[in-house]
Amino acid sequence: MKNNFKAVMIDLDGTLLTDDKKITDFSNQILQKLYDNGIKIIIATGRGLSRAKQLIEKLDFDKIILANNGAIIDSSSSIATDEDLKLESKVVDELSTLSEEYGIRPYFFVENKCALLIQDEDDKKNFVDSVGDIGEIMTVSERNLPIDDCVSMIMISAKNHILKIVDTIKTNPNITYHIHTKYFSKNIRMLEVQNVNTDKYKRAIHVLKHFGITSDEVVAIGDAHNDLEMVVNSGLGVAMKNSDDILKQNADIITQYTNEQDGLAKFLEELFELRDYE
Repeated sequence: MKNNFKAVMIDLDGTLLTDDKKITDFSNQILQKLYDNGIKIIIATGRGLSRAKQLIEKLDFDKIILANNGAIIDSSSSIATDEDLKLESKVVDELSTLSEEYGIRPYFFVENKCALLIQDEDDKKNFVDSVGDIGEIMTVSERNLPIDDCVSMIMISAKNHILKIVDTIKTNPNITYHIHTKYFSKNIRMLEVQNVNTDKYKRAIHVLKHFGITSDEVVAIGDAHNDLEMVVNSGLGVAMKNSDDILKQNADIITQYTNEQDGLAKFLEELFELRDYE
């Protein structure tokens, strides 16, 4: 291994995971080799913590998880969280009211008592893939209002409705947002709203300072809009072959293969010269 990188930051869906949400044996082997050689492995995902842990159970080594785009940090090391990364309850209330005007039924990733708040009990089956266990899902009516521990608010609707909501919130200095197009038809968008300090890259740098690692020593690999900051600002920013166009346009390198073809693992194997490593 002849480069100076000390950490690898990896997205889950569309990057480490195959389309059926699996980690291949080859990907597992490559990441294990990196870990054995002292490389810090950071899993940076928009998913909630419990489901993220389930999806990476195969990785049998110490790793750092940045869940909900970094709003929640999970690590065996004692890393202080220096900021409150929850959305203000006032913002949640305002966005909930605005959503109702367009017939949108938002859902909320939260910190306390459960992982996910939804609108209707009958919808629980539709959110099973979002949590580690269906018991972590509650309805808004089961919780005491206001929702004051929200780390991520999600709205899915027609493109024009989402863009109108964005026009309303884009000047708010206390929030950040991502518009997701993957996995949706061309006229549907998913809007994710979070505290302005919630960002995969910002949180990763906060964590890596604990280990004396700088951004120049990080390889960041992703496939979607919420990976943009970490790909642009890390020492080496990598877009998967199956990435959104905006990520490809801003990355240093695009992998030769997709997430269905072990694109991540093949790239890391070559970058760190692991093929001949004994």
